[in-house]
Amino acid sequence: MSTPAARYFQNSAVPLQRVDAHEELLASLTRINAYNPPVQTCSTGWAFSGLYQGPTSVAYLFYRLSQIYGPELNFKGQSLLDWAQAYLDLGIYGKQRPVDENHCGIASEILAQLALRAVIEEDPSLVQQLCSYAGVVNGDIGGGGSNEWLYGRAGYLYLLRVARAGFQNDAKTSRVIDKSIQATVQRILASKQPWTWHGKQYVGAAHGTFGIICQVVLSSPTSASSLEPVLRDLLQTQFPSGNFPSSLPAGSDKLVQFCHGGPGVVVVLRSIQEYFPSLRNQIDTVVSAAQRDMWKRGLLTKEPCLCHGTPGNALALDDDAQFQHLMAFTTSELLESQGWLEEAGKSDGFVGLFTGEAGRAWAWAVADKGLEKACIGFNDV
Repeated sequence: MSTPAARYFQNSAVPLQRVDAHEELLASLTRINAYNPPVQTCSTGWAFSGLYQGPTSVAYLFYRLSQIYGPELNFKGQSLLDWAQAYLDLGIYGKQRPVDENHCGIASEILAQLALRAVIEEDPSLVQQLCSYAGVVNGDIGGGGSNEWLYGRAGYLYLLRVARAGFQNDAKTSRVIDKSIQATVQRILASKQPWTWHGKQYVGAAHGTFGIICQVVLSSPTSASSLEPVLRDLLQTQFPSGNFPSSLPAGSDKLVQFCHGGPGVVVVLRSIQEYFPSLRNQIDTVVSAAQRDMWKRGLLTKEPCLCHGTPGNALALDDDAQFQHLMAFTTSELLESQGWLEEAGKSDGFVGLFTGEAGRAWAWAVADKGLEKACIGFNDV
C-alpha cells in the first residue's frame, strides 16, 4: 500500500524476499529484444540519448554483460557482444545533436557512440576522434558550459574512462586519453563554483556536485585533495531523515532516488571514500543514515529504473539481503501486476539503460553474479 504522497510503497514485507536473479536477467533481456529489437523501422520509436536511453544505451548493457559473463551466457544463439554491435549499429540512423560544452555528457549520442565503438571494434582511431572533442567540450576557461554528468563535462570523463578501460595495454592510446582526461578535469576545477546547472546549485549524482566530484576523482584520483573542502561542506547538507536535497538552498525532503537524493549520494561516496581518508568516519555516518532512509522510503512508485526507481535505490544498499529484497519488487510478475508493462514497445524509454529494462537487467546481473553494487554508466569503470 502506498503512502498518501504516493512516492513510495511501505516496505513492511517479512521475511526479506529474494528471487532467481539469473532468471529475471534473462526475462529482462527477452523483453528488450521483443519490444525494441535491433531493427530500424519507422515505428521503432528510438530516441537517441547516448548511454541514458536509446539503442546505444542498450548496446552498452550488452557490452558490459559480455565482459562479466563472457562466453558462458549466450542470448538467443548469439553472443552478448554480437547483440551489443547490433544495437550499436542503429545509432547511424539516429538524429545526433552536435557536441558542445552544454551537450557533452553521457547523454551525448555522438560521444557515447565513439567511446563504445572504439572498445568494441578495438579501433584506436575512434579514440582519437573521441579525444578530439576535448577542445570543444572544455572551451575557454572564462566561458560557460555544463560540468555535470548527464549533459556536461563530468559525463565526458566517464566516456573517456570507458575508452581507457578498453585500451589499457595500448600505451600510446592511453596517453592520448589521459591527456584529454587531465584537460577536462582541469577545466571543471577551474570553473566558477558552486557548480550550477540551468541556474540551480544541484547536489546529487545526475546534475549536481556529488556527481561531478565522483567523476573527477575516479578519473584523476590526485584531484581529491583539492575537492576535500567542497565534499566536507556538502556532507553537511544531509537532512535529518538521512536523505539529501536535490538542490541548494534545500527545499522539501521528498526525492529518494539516484538522480536526486540519498541513493545517488551513497553510490558516489562508496566509490570515492578511499580518496578522502580524513573524512572516512563522517562518510560512514552519512552513508548509514542515508541507507536507513532508503530502506524506509526506497520502494518507489515511479517506473522501476536506475535513474528514479527502485533498482537504482537497491544498488545503493550495502546489505545484500536488503538489496535482494528491493529487487524482488521489480520482478516480471510485479511489473505485470503493477501495470508497468503496459508501456512496453511504445518507446525506448521502456528499455533504456537509465529509464527502464536495460537498467533493471544490469541490477539483476549484479545480483546474479554477486558483483560490487556499482551503477553502470556512472561508476562501474
